[in-house]
Amino acid sequence: MQKYEKFEPLKVFLEICAIPHASFKTQALKEWIIKEAQKFGAKVQCDTIGNVLCSKGTPKICLQGHYDMVYVGESAEFEVKPKFKKSQNKDFLCAEDSSLGADNGAALACMLLALRDCINLECLFTIDEEVGMLGARDIALPLLSPYMLNCDSEEIDELVCSCAGGYDLECKICMESFEIPQDCELVEIYTKGFKGGHSGIEIHKKIPNAILELAKVAKNLVDNGAFIVEFSGGEKRNSIPVNAMLRVAIPQPKYAQCKDILKKATQQPLKDSAHFALSTFEARNNKYFNADKILEAILNLQNGVIVASDNAPILSSNLGILRQNIENEKVQINFVVMGRGNQESLMQNNITQEKARLETLGFDVKLSDYYAPWEKEESLLLTSVWEVMQEQNPKVELKSIHAGLECGILKQKYPKVSFASIGPSISHPHSVNEEMDLESFVRFDRILKEVLKRFQAI
Repeated sequence: MQKYEKFEPLKVFLEICAIPHASFKTQALKEWIIKEAQKFGAKVQCDTIGNVLCSKGTPKICLQGHYDMVYVGESAEFEVKPKFKKSQNKDFLCAEDSSLGADNGAALACMLLALRDCINLECLFTIDEEVGMLGARDIALPLLSPYMLNCDSEEIDELVCSCAGGYDLECKICMESFEIPQDCELVEIYTKGFKGGHSGIEIHKKIPNAILELAKVAKNLVDNGAFIVEFSGGEKRNSIPVNAMLRVAIPQPKYAQCKDILKKATQQPLKDSAHFALSTFEARNNKYFNADKILEAILNLQNGVIVASDNAPILSSNLGILRQNIENEKVQINFVVMGRGNQESLMQNNITQEKARLETLGFDVKLSDYYAPWEKEESLLLTSVWEVMQEQNPKVELKSIHAGLECGILKQKYPKVSFASIGPSISHPHSVNEEMDLESFVRFDRILKEVLKRFQAI
């Protein structure tokens, strides 16, 4: 990719890729950001939670991004190996067997270089955005700028002026366990080839949810006499699940009909290349549990797009995590559902309905990580960024997105600050299929420089 060899933000981003910065494990990148900012002559302030504010001169505008990433990869240890890819005459950057972290590492690279080159600027680097926007929630730093440009959007031809709010429903239930009968066959069913994706900006694409699809198989098996031994899946609360695993004990008299169900499940691929595979296993605790309630809870969830307006989602829900463990001889099942809404009333109604339904089934339901939507506001920032982007592409769109940005929470913290959001084009974030359009990265840097040039002159 010789075309991009001299593109400085790419060089900086590749440096970032080599520094561990998965959510909750960001200390190394934090220290690197501080060192780079100080090298550029910036004043650096940190709050107790880990947000970093870097400033120079009399700030006219603040650039904001988060320095954690959703790390999904084959290696349990942080290992991001960027690689170039060409597809349909376009150049992309992705990673070998892991998420790339262009969300939000590409923006961090541009922000640091802007800090080097500008004289009146603030850059706010927030911590742990991907796990509930924790940095924004607990921020305690004195911003001076009247405008904040968030750099966490993921489509170069969109200027984002509002975004969805979000919440998690954390659900738990404990059930009796029973001894597996002696005559049972032990079979493991697991998912393969599921693509996953972002549970906000890609929720409308009807990407198969690994947990839900496997729950359908589980229900069919249970209805035909199988016992559930173990059921788990998912990677991150805000990702459409890629992996799920189901272990069942099948009594010999029921094996023939269950075998037909398994054969059908493994021979009929779902959307794209998603499918199921089989193996045997050895039971660790020789226990099974009655899965009726957990299957009813999962299969009746309002998952995916719930309400749309003009073909755009404004209320959605994603079952992201399912976990199982043994506690005092009882089976404990935990799952997390992440909801998003561009209208707060819709969010509140859905929370009330789902919570009541799940509690009726015997689940303990806790609402956590709630944040309100960010609504559009007219400002000099929005007008200026719009003009700059239109100069590059007259077809640029003003968008309300169905994903969470820190703008909504930060607006509550800094009510006098005006917000807008832009970013390079990133596909399939939060998954091993994440890729960034390199030409969009160049355009993003160009837009950012022109916007900063306008505000430096104010």
